[in-house]
Amino acid sequence: MSNQYNFHTKTIAKLGYSDSLREKYMKFYRDRSSLFLPLLRGSALTYVGVDNIITGPFRQLMIKYFRLGDFGSNAREEYLYYLLLFFGLLQLLITLQSAFQPVIEIIDTKVILRTKEKTLSVIKNTFDIINLEVVESNYLQFSFRNGEVYNVQVDDVSIKEIQKEFTSFNFYEEE
Repeated sequence: MSNQYNFHTKTIAKLGYSDSLREKYMKFYRDRSSLFLPLLRGSALTYVGVDNIITGPFRQLMIKYFRLGDFGSNAREEYLYYLLLFFGLLQLLITLQSAFQPVIEIIDTKVILRTKEKTLSVIKNTFDIINLEVVESNYLQFSFRNGEVYNVQVDDVSIKEIQKEFTSFNFYEEE
């Protein structure tokens, strides 16, 4: 049985070959340099939220130019800074998670995908993959035997690196 992996109709790997002496382990991460801007945004929002709650130097500067009372005297202002703090911490959490959790991970016969379709990671067998192709230039589409299709966003992952690894990686079918 010969299954193909296609990148715009170009075959990059075929199933059916087993190399039991080689450890089958791969991880693809987002480019860490692309996470700098979200990290900066999250830090700025968190700083503004905390600084205004504890009446720090930024709030002192704002008091000079705007009519602001003590923190907590205006409920809308208080909610605004708590909301900024929440969004800042959420942005930092998502950025740190993206920096340390792989987008695609392959361990022996399992493939683990972070997809837009599922909240949690999808775990499937590698021998169930029937097609792998790039769609819309920023999604890697995995098609499985049972008809399931998952899209993995690979904006910040090198497609050439993925193609090189999948070519050199030897999958095998379960018998």
